[in-house]
Amino acid sequence: MDNSSRSGRPAKPRHPVAGGHLRRALKMLGKNWRKNTQDPEHVLNWEAWTAQGLPRSTTTIDADIRQGVPEERLAAYACCLGLSPGALLSPDTDLAALLGTAGRVRKSSLPVVAPGFGPAFHDEYPAFNSPHYLEKLFALLGGVYRAHYVLPIADFVNRCVFWVHRVEAGCLAARGLFMRFGLDNPFQATIFRWHNNLHVSYLCDNKKELGHFLLVDPLRHNLVARRDPFWLKGQGVTDSGLADNMPVSFAFRMQKLLTPDEGGLEGLWDRECDDLRRRPSILPGDAEYASERAEVASPDALV
Repeated sequence: MDNSSRSGRPAKPRHPVAGGHLRRALKMLGKNWRKNTQDPEHVLNWEAWTAQGLPRSTTTIDADIRQGVPEERLAAYACCLGLSPGALLSPDTDLAALLGTAGRVRKSSLPVVAPGFGPAFHDEYPAFNSPHYLEKLFALLGGVYRAHYVLPIADFVNRCVFWVHRVEAGCLAARGLFMRFGLDNPFQATIFRWHNNLHVSYLCDNKKELGHFLLVDPLRHNLVARRDPFWLKGQGVTDSGLADNMPVSFAFRMQKLLTPDEGGLEGLWDRECDDLRRRPSILPGDAEYASERAEVASPDALV
């Protein structure tokens, strides 16, 4: 006998049809609800989800999908998906039709906001970022990187972990981690090509630090593409995080790591993040400081 029966409380009604629709809708929108909560497409990283006060527990979400949506959460789930509660309850609902507009917005060929750039940017963007090009770029760039960067406001060499993890519509998706004031500072990034360069826009999960950096496009530089081990360097600008609020430029170098036989990229990412937390920067007194700083600060000879 379950606890609700022993206490005399009736079980809360659930709607299995709504649970099935919820699962299919999340799949259509490219969202996931499993334990990998760091994934930028996880529902816990979705503003519409959090705005409706929907469950933060992946176990609860899975139960709502498998067993049915509880009556008290039906309206919130429907609002999050842009549906009516009736549509979520009806077995005859055509989810593909109702979610088509939302899907087209989400899968726009422009992954970054470009206010004031005019129609030329919008019209030419797909030519620079075709699906075929992005697949080739991901085949080269995809993986976990160990990065170092230097700021003019500090003597030490900062460390960062960067993971180019998938192809999205119009761009590559990446995630990263660096330490700021002794705390984790994870971020999400999009990578796209414009003319001869790769542009990377990133936003920290704290929603406070927005940055941008440029790289050479290795598909346009054969000698760069053939580097083994593969590495890239470039320049960026971001928020300094200091009281004066002044933007700060930085130089960086990032080197791709070999994927281990066991654990895959997810395991490699976790190990590199743990290592970063133990040692977030290389200090002037450290043995490798001079060589690491020179490697980051020197111009890229594109060889």
